[in-house]
Amino acid sequence: MSELIPVMRSLWRRSMQQPKTIFLKDYKPSPYSVESIDLTVDIKQDHTLISSTLKIEKRPELRGQKLDLELNGEGMELLSLKFNGEKFPTDKYQVSADKLVLLKIEHDVFTLDIEVKIDPAANKALEGFYQSGPQLCTQCEPEGFRKITYSIDRPDVMAKYKTKMIADEKQYPFLLSNGNKIGEGKLAGGRHWVEWQDPFKKPSYLFAMVAGDFDVARDSFTSMTGREIALEIYVDKGNLDKTRHAMESLKHSMKWDEETFGLEYDLDIYMIVAVDSFNMGAMENKGLNIFNSTYTLANEKNATDHDFQNIQGVIGHEYFHNWTGNRVTCRDWFQLTLKEGLTVFRDQEFSSDMLSRAVKRLEDVRLLKDAQFAEDAGPMSHPIRPSSYIEINNFYTRTVYEKGSEVIRMIHTLIGKENFRKGMDKYFELHDGQAVTTEDFVNAMEVASGKDLSQFKNWYSRPGTPTLIVRSKTEGNEFVLEVEQKYPVPSVSVPEGNILHMPFVVGLINKKTKDQQEHHLEIRQLKETFRFKIDGDVIPSLNRGFSAPVHVDYPYEVSDLITLMSIESDPYCRYEATQKIYNHVFKKLFNNYKATGVLSAELDADFTTAFKSLLNDNTIDLSFKSYLLDLPTENGLSQELDAPDFDAIHVVHQHLRSHLGVVFQDWFLAEHKRLDQGGRFELTPKAFGERSLRNQCLTYLVASKTSEGMKALETHYFNASNMTEEIHGLQQFILSGVDIEHDSVQKFYQKWKDDSLVMLKWFGSLASFSPKNTAIERMEKLERDPLFLKQVPNYLRALYLQFAKNNLHAFHDVSGNGYKFLAERIKMIDGFNPQVASRTAGSFALINKVDESRQHSMREALNVIMEAGPSRDTFEVVSKYLGK
Repeated sequence: MSELIPVMRSLWRRSMQQPKTIFLKDYKPSPYSVESIDLTVDIKQDHTLISSTLKIEKRPELRGQKLDLELNGEGMELLSLKFNGEKFPTDKYQVSADKLVLLKIEHDVFTLDIEVKIDPAANKALEGFYQSGPQLCTQCEPEGFRKITYSIDRPDVMAKYKTKMIADEKQYPFLLSNGNKIGEGKLAGGRHWVEWQDPFKKPSYLFAMVAGDFDVARDSFTSMTGREIALEIYVDKGNLDKTRHAMESLKHSMKWDEETFGLEYDLDIYMIVAVDSFNMGAMENKGLNIFNSTYTLANEKNATDHDFQNIQGVIGHEYFHNWTGNRVTCRDWFQLTLKEGLTVFRDQEFSSDMLSRAVKRLEDVRLLKDAQFAEDAGPMSHPIRPSSYIEINNFYTRTVYEKGSEVIRMIHTLIGKENFRKGMDKYFELHDGQAVTTEDFVNAMEVASGKDLSQFKNWYSRPGTPTLIVRSKTEGNEFVLEVEQKYPVPSVSVPEGNILHMPFVVGLINKKTKDQQEHHLEIRQLKETFRFKIDGDVIPSLNRGFSAPVHVDYPYEVSDLITLMSIESDPYCRYEATQKIYNHVFKKLFNNYKATGVLSAELDADFTTAFKSLLNDNTIDLSFKSYLLDLPTENGLSQELDAPDFDAIHVVHQHLRSHLGVVFQDWFLAEHKRLDQGGRFELTPKAFGERSLRNQCLTYLVASKTSEGMKALETHYFNASNMTEEIHGLQQFILSGVDIEHDSVQKFYQKWKDDSLVMLKWFGSLASFSPKNTAIERMEKLERDPLFLKQVPNYLRALYLQFAKNNLHAFHDVSGNGYKFLAERIKMIDGFNPQVASRTAGSFALINKVDESRQHSMREALNVIMEAGPSRDTFEVVSKYLGK
């Protein structure tokens, strides 16, 4: 069995030049429904036997017809097949690499008994039932259940599951599955069994089971109706001390969902299992969430503030799926944003209530603009509800998730908080226990609010990021805004007349009195004009709160941006004004450097004054101030330039930071010292802000390249008492150009070599910040390190994705060596984990934006992948980048 899966994949690659494309327009309901699935999972030493009993019915309108029954199944050996208790004749069914087809079934209601043999240890793709270290676990979303047993593996076929697991008790003392435990017992030979039953119907992608030996954190939660719910978090031995934050986050999530949406948990137990080998961040399987350990384990020594916040957000996200994803699920995978966009919105709101709403909103917008806007501008651009795909795994994207969340947020803005809550109530009232579409969700919002959202639905089918071209003029005592919608050339067919409807929140700031008024506009036409009564000259503040996920084109004067930077009351618009000023200063330096080869020694006096004022403004939240001091990323700057010169961007970016570090060194030194927490550690917004701003000060000090800056770095790093400051110090040492054998790098390695999650940060930091001339050689050395686990997704992401994402001038080196290096690794990874390979291939997204020489090098590298006969996952991404 261990040889079967790679052989099948090899045969598929040789026989299939063009994988099949699946289209939304071709959706048809399954001719069969499944009432229940009873599983017996017998875990042996070198294989697992899966026995399943499926109670199946034809849809009412198809009864009396002779119909084939197609069951999905891959990488398994069929041992027996019974129909209504009798052996099924071999000439009545067909088995292929991905299907079991029962021919011309006459019965309308029947039972199938299927027994198959699988090999979890050989399953390196980490889909279905597979081995993660000494544990066994599942990942069934989107189409992994078909690698466990034969089934109708699609989200609109929902069944009740009962699962009996059998295994050696010493090796696998914990046997877990969905729902509530209904039985357990001992067997001969040191084996035991446990049986679970889920009372709720669910699609196969929400099935889960785990076998292993764990430490268990236990707690409970009393629901709003007084039910006592057991909470359990299962972790590898020795990691129990890292579960407290995850458990507290879970309880906060449960309470928040009750208070905010009136949603109560519906089982007697809620379990989380943390595993190291996992393709995703976490999975919301009913009652048994399986998490990447990165999003579960944390304490002050081994986790950064960002880690703590991510854990809180991801725990909340998966818990919130119990209703928005599990109780109401997707009809088909084109509707993925129905559950993911909505649940991202819910987890963002949860985190905003737990932390600083302004800072959280800013973080979410930064991620969207940095990652999703780039996705929208590249060859893989797609609407939040795609119209076609080759491999659905490729559409777990920033567009479906984060842009999908922004679409939900726009509905919230348009109808208001109270009506949105009514709309959620109506959604569950109409569709609990169903598999539905995005239209069903929007319709529920319309019914509850009374607002016509028919034009708003255009967001679901239009790809790309719109631009609002805004111009203004003053006519007497009226301020006039003219707004025009512009759309990029769509990557897919868009229905005629597809004009977007969106909220657009505008502020008007009086230049003399500093008074601010706010207006909530709705844009429905390609061109619209809005008039406002004013008393004196005003500065427009556009898209407040990032009310719509759009670019805004407005010709601000630098003096007006400086005013917004100083007094704007909307946090997003204040941050945006600050970024525009940095962009203005950067481009001036950049253009001069490109023209003369000289880096200007002086900065604009007005900018320097404004920056000083920002430093000395003690009314600003410290986390927010840290963001305001953050220069635009090299990634963001490269997206704004045609044929970006990555070397020049890096040089000028470093120069600007260095110059500010020198000019304001005294402030940065004093603030860095003042914010030293002296070993105190708290998980509060105030403490997060202190650590964030202290790290920002250090960044400027190190960039200054002064002896004082390096002394501050040594003090910061070697005296760090928490991971937030320790890892930042290490990254600053790497950025300063130290050798991999430097004391700072090796000290970290020796201190943390036994903590795999911390070592991911070590690998990722070296990949992200190593100097260009040594980056590839250093990456190859890191690959040979005994702690680098070549088949574990977390390590692959830490090394290869961090290199391509953060070390732009090395990855995009004009020699093309960065492209060649990554393409060879993608080809290698694709042989055992297509999901990780295809996501790594996304690093070539700028292919249409770079200069001709780099385009040629990218194409050569991508052709190397194509010539190897890639998986469906990787084929889809690479072929789009190559324009095939």
